[in-house]
Amino acid sequence: MANIIAARFETQPEADRALEALRGAGFAGQSVTSFYLNPPGQHSEYPIGGDAHHDEGTKHSGKTSMAGAAVGGITGLAIGTAATVATGGFAAVAAVAGAGVGAYVGALAGGLTGAEAGDKSKATTEEPVERKAGVIVAVLAEGAGAQDSIVQVLRAQRPQSIEQADGQWRDGEWVDFDARRPVKLIEGR
Repeated sequence: MANIIAARFETQPEADRALEALRGAGFAGQSVTSFYLNPPGQHSEYPIGGDAHHDEGTKHSGKTSMAGAAVGGITGLAIGTAATVATGGFAAVAAVAGAGVGAYVGALAGGLTGAEAGDKSKATTEEPVERKAGVIVAVLAEGAGAQDSIVQVLRAQRPQSIEQADGQWRDGEWVDFDARRPVKLIEGR
């Protein structure tokens, strides 16, 4: 396995500046590559789309959705009842409608919150916490001190993240890159 250092940039011009800086520092040719990383879920690993059956964060979305529905339902019921009383009448329909709308909004908010709560330390290829989209600049780190030099050059270009990976490098390309593979961050998020 090869030692690979990769940085993620938001734009192509930022990645191009990093590539120039790496060339200026003596890293060029078959030891440097770049590619665009699609947003999470858009790598078509499954025939109907998506990257995984579910990711590490979605394990908790059912629980947080139910909690959100309960809180939203109670809040909606209270608001619906208060609105009905404030207008001088009592219509059970308003209270029930308020509870329904509150439960729906609460479930949606709770589910989305739970889906965002993935713990990177528990991620696996089957249940990933995927990298964000962007342009990846990858460098083969060969020789003593190469990793530190590469990280220093990349850090100066202000990437969104810098990671270290063990992978297969062939003919100037990172051939076994998998967006679902857990990330070993050097810095960033």
